[in-house]
Amino acid sequence: MDYIIPGLLGFLTGAVIYGLTYQQVFPQISKLANLGSVVMPDLWNLNPYLTVLVFTLMSLLLFYLIDRAGWQRKDKMDNESESE
Repeated sequence: MDYIIPGLLGFLTGAVIYGLTYQQVFPQISKLANLGSVVMPDLWNLNPYLTVLVFTLMSLLLFYLIDRAGWQRKDKMDNESESE
């Protein structure tokens, strides 16, 4: 339970800082990043199907690497070994 307190304090600190600086920071960011209704394939000038394929392959590679590195949740792995 002690590991939740630093996370909560960080969450609350970030929320307070965000709330206090929103009026000053948001208009500048909005001017820079306001591109309207745009999707990634349009931004990168790519075929939409190619974009979907690339992100699918990246996800599959990431899942494969997580499996090979053994970074799965330990409690999930323990439940699977008990059921066998």
